[in-house]
Amino acid sequence: MRLIVLSESDSFDTDECVSIFGRETELAVVNCFSEVERMSLTANEDVLLLFTSYLTHSALAFMQRLMRYSAIPLLVSAQEWQHEDLKCLLECGRVTFVPGQLDLKRLRSVVELARLRFEGAGTQLEKISTLENALRAQKQMAKVKAKLQAEGLTEAQAHELLRSQAMKQGISLDQFVGQLA
Repeated sequence: MRLIVLSESDSFDTDECVSIFGRETELAVVNCFSEVERMSLTANEDVLLLFTSYLTHSALAFMQRLMRYSAIPLLVSAQEWQHEDLKCLLECGRVTFVPGQLDLKRLRSVVELARLRFEGAGTQLEKISTLENALRAQKQMAKVKAKLQAEGLTEAQAHELLRSQAMKQGISLDQFVGQLA
């Protein structure tokens, strides 16, 4: 595992962090968001720890970009924040927020929590995407069947026609309907 630490304070104790996680954990301390953006990030290996006194709009924008393009478990500890900004940050479910200063003695368990939340949210996002795709396919099917029914076919006849045409082309019914919609 690699812990990427972005702290506005120079007082982050890297030695204590190494003693908590051991030598098997790589520790990368960075000074700005752009350094993180230049890194090659992997959700299975990396965790980003952001320690700040105030959760700024630029920090929020960075975290939203990160979650959209290179999502990794993200642990944020802030002294102050705006309610709406925090709500926006937590919306994706992949971010673990610790209000106030995080006690480094709890760091291992909070990092594990961040990884679990990230995995759980990722699973939920995949399920949502699958359901959205299924719903989109059902809507397309209903639209195409309605066109065929307008030409005088029953729903069963329309379905059978679509199914047989898909089989002739050697593609799934959903793919065939998608071509027609």
